Amino acid sequence: MELYLFFAFLLLYIITAFMLPKRLQHKIWTLAFIFSFVVTSIAIGFVRLSRQDVMMDANQLNWYYILFLFGMISVALGVFNLWMYRKPLWQLMFEKEYEDTNEDDE
Repeated sequence: MELYLFFAFLLLYIITAFMLPKRLQHKIWTLAFIFSFVVTSIAIGFVRLSRQDVMMDANQLNWYYILFLFGMISVALGVFNLWMYRKPLWQLMFEKEYEDTNEDDE
């Protein structure tokens, strides 16, 4: 399942790379990342708050703990990145003119 998602997003990225302007491409993929960050945060919050007892063996419990731990780490790093890059994100999302210094269009 995960490989299908990976290849679907890769194909979508290749299509957007050739058909859309760079600014719109950056906006689409940044918004997709922010959306997935928010959904992951909400899902981890529900897992943390529900505290349901689940019948698992020790091996499954270990893997779920690792997934939960790295999910929380990615949420924390996502919050820090959103704070650190708030000005470029604001410019990308809401300003009309966007000067891209990384591209050599000349």
